Amino acid sequence: MTYYVNIYDVGQAYGGPEEGGWWYATGEFIKTIGTAATREAAMALRDTIEERQTAYRMGLGQHDGVDANGDGDDSYLMRGGRWGEGTLKAWVEEHPGRSFPTERPHYE
Repeated sequence: MTYYVNIYDVGQAYGGPEEGGWWYATGEFIKTIGTAATREAAMALRDTIEERQTAYRMGLGQHDGVDANGDGDDSYLMRGGRWGEGTLKAWVEEHPGRSFPTERPHYE
């Protein structure tokens, strides 16, 4: 088996206003930094990568989270917009990296 050490920018995206507002985890695949034949070797490679904060994001753009006058208003947050700082993370996986989720979740 091949193990992949994948780098992601992980953060939170706005899911919707239900139940006072809910959020979900999102990860943007950055790159694969290496592969290994054993999980232990992949974990050793992963441990060489330092987690760090990534740039602050403000939703889907300048229009996200503002009212018609351009004033900040959480009532106008757009679903799927990622807000706040993210974290650069290295994960050991049994597949090449891929951004997640593949489909935006919905409230039930």
